Amino acid sequence: MSSLLRLCQHTNCYFGSKFIPSGFILKKSSACVRRRPLTQRLSNITIRNNRHVIPITLCNQQLINSIRSEKNTICRNFHLTRRLGVHPLVWMFVKPITKLSALLFGRRLRLHWKELPHQNKIVILSTLLGATVLMLTLYTMAHTETVPITGRKRFIFITHDQMIKIVEKEVENILESYKDRILPTTHELYKIVIKVAERLCLSNLDVQQMKDIQWKVFIIEEDDFNAHVYPTGEIFVNTGLFKLVTNSDQLAAILGHEMAHALLSHAAEQLSYAQKWDFFVIIIMAAIWMIIPSDGIASITSWFMNRVIKYFDLPFSRELEKEADKVGLQLAAKACFDIREASVVWTLMQVKDTVDGTSIPEFMSTHPSNETRVELIDFLIPKMTELRDKCNCPRLTSKDPRVAMQHVKRFVDDQVIAKQAGQNLSKVHLVNQKPAVQRQA
Repeated sequence: MSSLLRLCQHTNCYFGSKFIPSGFILKKSSACVRRRPLTQRLSNITIRNNRHVIPITLCNQQLINSIRSEKNTICRNFHLTRRLGVHPLVWMFVKPITKLSALLFGRRLRLHWKELPHQNKIVILSTLLGATVLMLTLYTMAHTETVPITGRKRFIFITHDQMIKIVEKEVENILESYKDRILPTTHELYKIVIKVAERLCLSNLDVQQMKDIQWKVFIIEEDDFNAHVYPTGEIFVNTGLFKLVTNSDQLAAILGHEMAHALLSHAAEQLSYAQKWDFFVIIIMAAIWMIIPSDGIASITSWFMNRVIKYFDLPFSRELEKEADKVGLQLAAKACFDIREASVVWTLMQVKDTVDGTSIPEFMSTHPSNETRVELIDFLIPKMTELRDKCNCPRLTSKDPRVAMQHVKRFVDDQVIAKQAGQNLSKVHLVNQKPAVQRQA
């Protein structure tokens, strides 16, 4: 992969981005907000040092620099909603018990089912199916809300407070697992990540969730090309990601995508979606054990159903990823990043998968294929360019980074195809050039 990055740089695929100077004024509208210098923003800061939490008010650059030099994690304090007293993970223990109860209940009704006339069986199954669909419909309507930013209607069962409790526990486990590999805040990578994250945040303060979330940055010494953001605002970035991205615009594309997941509460939506499917599965499982006369066949059928049902979640997960791509691109556009670099990032991912041979069919993945994502982003770029113009952003350069990246992609594709065919492209080029030399002689 390092040789691939060197190739990108040699083919002018590396384009350094220019950060907006502190105090750059954006057009104040529904889509754009006013940026202010950091030294003019009075923010409550919390420094987490082991088990002690010390609130500090920042009002000058010297204090900011002195705090960043400490080996602590810097966190901005925003308002958080009230926590619930009951832990929401209880339902995770109730679910397997409920499935087992449905299995035993269906098995118990099996003898009575055998004795029923065929016509009665049809009536009972139709009634059971109709009642299940009706309950799911009413339950969905009662827990429908509007997605922020996009305005899409969705089913949400888990409350925000419950989701916060689940995520806080997950984040606590991650911090404990990687405590020896989290870089100190004096590391130079923090300046890069914080500068991009802060620019994304300050340029999108018209989004209420952006102001409500308490954003924190953690850089983990890990080789995986990965970054993820939790709904509680923890931004985890692996050092391996910097082997892939070559400028701040590309980093903004990734962070924008991950921050979009947090802003849109996709984690809560996925858990709610899974919970609704669990209710449906419990009803079907009880019916299977009631109708099928053999325990062995019923067990195999239940196992097969559980296997197949997982693939019903994949299209839904891919749609959430596409929504995060769209909103993440919007966040980056309003922050005046070069949104064309988002296409370059996913093309790089595509090239990496081609080189590593790790590509899998899209229908078997929780994420859209990199090719699909590139097509979606390229389709959205004209619209997002208009959004940049409305925000009075500097015009994009005439040199499109996607052009150079396509040359790299074609070169890598040719090399991989030649390797699979057992050919040497350098010899092929020499053979093709030889007749021309003879003609010149």
